[in-house]
Amino acid sequence: MDENPTASSGRPGPDASGAGGPAPRDALGAAAERITALEAGPAARDVLAGFLTAVLAAFTATRSVRDPLPDTAPGSVEESLAVLAGIEQLRASLTAVDAAWQVAAQQRIRRSEAEGDLPDRHQGRAAAQEIALARRVSPQSSSQSLAASRRMIEHLPATLAALERGTVTAQQATTIATALDGARPETCRSIDGMIAENPEILEGAGARHVRSRVRQMVQHLEPGTSRDRAERAARARHVTMTPLEDGMARLTGVLRAIDAAGVLGTLRTRAESQRAAGAKDPVSALEADALVAAILHPGTTENTSTTGARLRTTPGLDVGIVFTDTALLDGDEGESATLEGYGTLPAHIVTDTLLGTPPGRLRRHDEDRHPDEEVGALFRRLYTHPTTGQLVGMESRSRVFPTGLARMIRWRDETCRTPWCNARIRHIDHVIPAHQGGPTSYASGQGLCARCNYLKEHGWTLTEAGITTGPARSSPRLPPRAWQWTSPHGARGTSVTPRLLGPRPRRAAGPGSSDGPPTPGAHPGEPGDEPP
Repeated sequence: MDENPTASSGRPGPDASGAGGPAPRDALGAAAERITALEAGPAARDVLAGFLTAVLAAFTATRSVRDPLPDTAPGSVEESLAVLAGIEQLRASLTAVDAAWQVAAQQRIRRSEAEGDLPDRHQGRAAAQEIALARRVSPQSSSQSLAASRRMIEHLPATLAALERGTVTAQQATTIATALDGARPETCRSIDGMIAENPEILEGAGARHVRSRVRQMVQHLEPGTSRDRAERAARARHVTMTPLEDGMARLTGVLRAIDAAGVLGTLRTRAESQRAAGAKDPVSALEADALVAAILHPGTTENTSTTGARLRTTPGLDVGIVFTDTALLDGDEGESATLEGYGTLPAHIVTDTLLGTPPGRLRRHDEDRHPDEEVGALFRRLYTHPTTGQLVGMESRSRVFPTGLARMIRWRDETCRTPWCNARIRHIDHVIPAHQGGPTSYASGQGLCARCNYLKEHGWTLTEAGITTGPARSSPRLPPRAWQWTSPHGARGTSVTPRLLGPRPRRAAGPGSSDGPPTPGAHPGEPGDEPP
């Protein structure tokens, strides 16, 4: 093909070397022809024209490089820097457009619902949820973004204009709008004016510096509301867990600043004392061990990672782990497990921990001590479909939770089943509402966060999605492959039923491999890849 390789993808092409051949097609002219020939109404054409204007400004009046893209030589370093700078400036302009359209969508949804005689208290209530589906973000992120966008549109016009021109970055503008959460409208306008008069205060400023400067301004302008703001912020304290790689996780706590400083200081003191006593682990690892010991094993001061102190689970603590009997008995390092509230991790981490030798221990557990003295755990056997990997059954000897079905659904779904939502499951919901005859069953149940469960009743519909990949539902007792969510105004998203332990992919055949070639036309983990 004679076409320039960058014309359709935007990826870097080969360096210009003056090689002969036919002249490349004018990609920009071809794109302009397609745009002008677009069949759309005047309003839609105006929207697209706005985007094109932003693109043109970003790459011809680029602020963070000396030479904008048209003034650079093909294949030069300057060209690559101009492209990157233009993309960043365009991102800022599009963030301004995005903010305006989020607010417009909310207003239109509210107006549409008012025309439909919806009670005032419900009008616009689910707007952020619908916008989340259209933007493919979580409902929580959508709510925060919508609030910041509305604040920017209504109270920060100068910041919005600077964002459109690319004189402030998308991160800076978002940080300003977010840091003003809870501030009075007149405070927002005053700070917006200060930024407009002194734009240099944002030059080279990262998000942390911007947030600190804005909060200082708020404190200066609203000293009388400081206690109320502190009270409101303290009520929002919480702890979250973020899964990381290789069986690790990040535990994040939003605490009162004084409490956080005290906790960190205590952990540091305990860690340094253990180092002074001869512990070999780094201080950061000892701090983490001290935090775990303080919560799960109160009263234990020894370092369980180094001294081999006895490790017992807290009475009543019950953590669900889903894995195969092969992983439990054979110790196959290629197997995976699913940890409740975390997700997938290597199965050997679970088995090693049950044997008293978790990863990261410098001293292995004593040979003369039985593993049962170190670890006490409640086990449940959970059964997954051999082909789909979906959870299909459970055997439990524990009577702590009378609603075993609800917990089985929590294990299966892991997080809220609303598309793009990653929140913790709080409610077990009937996919088809109970008042419409929906059964209380494993197939028609799903785990939702509280927010999504409440807003689902606001005119949303769920239907079995027509997904063609993977096996079909083999029994009405099993959930469908996926549910398709449709908002009252047509935004759509798909929520696939999780596969807790899907079939393992085949290893490539080669010397020393006992695996034969995969079945022709079959993908790993799908029908046709028959187990031995």
